[in-house]
Amino acid sequence: MVTSLLLVSLYAFNSDASQPFEKQTLPLPPLHSQLNPSLGLDTSNKSSSAKWAKYSVKIPKNGSLSEALDSLGISKATAFEIKKLKNSRHLTQLRVGDTLHIWVDQNRELQKIDYPRTRGLHYQLTRSDEGFKIQAVEHPVETKIVSTAGVIKHSFYLSAQDAGLSANTIMNLADIFNWEIDFIRQLRPGDPFKVIYEQRFIDGQYVGDGDILAAEVTTAGDDKHTAFLLRSSKGENIGYYDIHKHNLKKAFLRNPVDYVRITSTYKPMRFHPVLKKWRAHRGVDYGGPVGTPIHAVGEGQIIKRGWSNSYGRVIYIKHAGKYTTVYAHMSRFGKFKQGQWVKQGQVIGYIGQSGLATGPHLHYEFRINGRFVDPMKVKFPDAAPVPKKYRTQFVEYAALMHGQLDRLTPQNTQLASRFE
Repeated sequence: MVTSLLLVSLYAFNSDASQPFEKQTLPLPPLHSQLNPSLGLDTSNKSSSAKWAKYSVKIPKNGSLSEALDSLGISKATAFEIKKLKNSRHLTQLRVGDTLHIWVDQNRELQKIDYPRTRGLHYQLTRSDEGFKIQAVEHPVETKIVSTAGVIKHSFYLSAQDAGLSANTIMNLADIFNWEIDFIRQLRPGDPFKVIYEQRFIDGQYVGDGDILAAEVTTAGDDKHTAFLLRSSKGENIGYYDIHKHNLKKAFLRNPVDYVRITSTYKPMRFHPVLKKWRAHRGVDYGGPVGTPIHAVGEGQIIKRGWSNSYGRVIYIKHAGKYTTVYAHMSRFGKFKQGQWVKQGQVIGYIGQSGLATGPHLHYEFRINGRFVDPMKVKFPDAAPVPKKYRTQFVEYAALMHGQLDRLTPQNTQLASRFE
């Protein structure tokens, strides 16, 4: 069965976490006062928990459990007692933006804390006659296999949205076919696409999409591009391959930046906007906002990271064999230093206007044995195909999923279907 139960860690941060502690419930009634049903406390229940009030406290920058409890009028001795527990770190190692759900009784005594560390894992503190106890409560993540199909009507993104795909899955689909398809220039109205992917649920509630398991995109009327996810016996993702076992990943990315425009192409000769004279333009310029991330197009070693009067802040990366790439006019560098190795897709710097530049952009060059080539036209070497030990498994899996894709049309999209 191609479906399973998984445990995942999905961190949820809040962008407004720098603000003071935020209490999101009604306040407790004054001490010794009679409970008022209008406060939202269930007085019809005779159990002691019916007289507890629940607060949700957001952890700000440099916040702590002690400060959260103190903001509710809970004694410092209580926080000290919690810190003495052997597994107290589960409640004391808090992150900015975390939320603690705290229950207190009428005497401002702490009774319970629920800390959602992730969507699938909560740490709960409870009180008994023996004192406090912290335990982990796991909420298993159920993964369902779903499928959808659509047709390009306008932009790819909007058409995929119309087919029910989330923004995250749309971006993943574009990344998978990044080496095969130019989603801006190649797709035309009427081109179909099909996707089989995972959706994840906790306690029956949808919490997000998982991996794309199989996909097919048709361009130019009948040019079909397929992708199938290969996983190891341990469930680890190995990569995406087409029906012929070819790796969809190339040794190089076609573009070092995402979602920006090309402002100048590779030309034997052009009029330089700063120098005001004709000279060769041996690269591609990508215009974009200052600070746009620049990615290494392939794995390699940074052989130069510094300043050039013409290129400004520039990085040279030497790749396996005969390839070198150049990234110029950066506003600032990334974390990698000269001599370090980088992986494909890692951020090495940010778009800027340093050196001879009339506006913020990236000047990108691709060289083979020191010779300049057009980055948009160069044929990239393929990455390794399906590993030998997985080929039998992959052929069977790809045949199964390919059959499912063949049966998909925009009219018969199957939601929450399981393939056995």
